[in-house]
Amino acid sequence: MTENTDKSYSPEVISTYVWDAIKGLPGLADLHRSTLQSLGERVHFERMGPVHIDEHEGRRVLDLHVVITPAARLPELVPQMRTAVRSYLHSMTGIDVDAVEIHIDDIVWEPATGA
Repeated sequence: MTENTDKSYSPEVISTYVWDAIKGLPGLADLHRSTLQSLGERVHFERMGPVHIDEHEGRRVLDLHVVITPAARLPELVPQMRTAVRSYLHSMTGIDVDAVEIHIDDIVWEPATGA
């Protein structure tokens, strides 16, 4: 399949596709959004969200900001996320990325059970 250079996708659509690609991976809790990003998404104010594609030195790089759980096994999770994002994004949009940069922005601690 060739790259769809004649189509453009909103940041929200790209974020949705990326989340669909990785949401079932063990140890991954969510995409990371700051308070301002969450507010900006609600009022449709353009801000850089948890997923951003940019050109850097002639390469297309996808920056991905995520929240993990304490059980995340990063040596396995990071390559799985990179592979899933690249494959799914290409299959849904035709967009190829040269690199996926993953940023771990937070850890969500699961609530204690029992009492």
